[in-house]
Amino acid sequence: MELKTRKDILLMTYFRRNARENLTQISRWTSIPVSTIFDKLREFERGLIQRHTTLIDFRKLGFDIRIDILFKVAKESREEFKEFLINNENVNSIYRINSGYDYLVEGIFRDMSDLQRFMELLERFKIEAKQELFILEDIKRESFLTEEMHAKLLI
Repeated sequence: MELKTRKDILLMTYFRRNARENLTQISRWTSIPVSTIFDKLREFERGLIQRHTTLIDFRKLGFDIRIDILFKVAKESREEFKEFLINNENVNSIYRINSGYDYLVEGIFRDMSDLQRFMELLERFKIEAKQELFILEDIKRESFLTEEMHAKLLI
């Protein structure tokens, strides 16, 4: 699935900006009929849109530690390690990567004690290298394709 027309791109920027915006309001802003917007949304949901979600400020919920960790894991441990990460309640996102590492993992923890307990659970795996990157502040997050200026990248 691809964004074929300028109208498709425009609609996707509105959906990316605020997935909860009502279609009538988007219609007013874009001069595209509500029925067309509804049909396009359903079409995008069948292929392009993976899911609608909400971005949360975890600190306001008492989770003060947000960390990205790079892992290089011995080949014989990778599958078990991946399953552990998928099923761990503190793991927010997991990415398979390259450049000398196997995984990039984003973890969310209440405090350093919770993070330490998580790290202790990892000791059973054959981790060859690890690098921790603490997230101090979101400066820009999930903004690609939220503005009309992005349209030129797709045309």
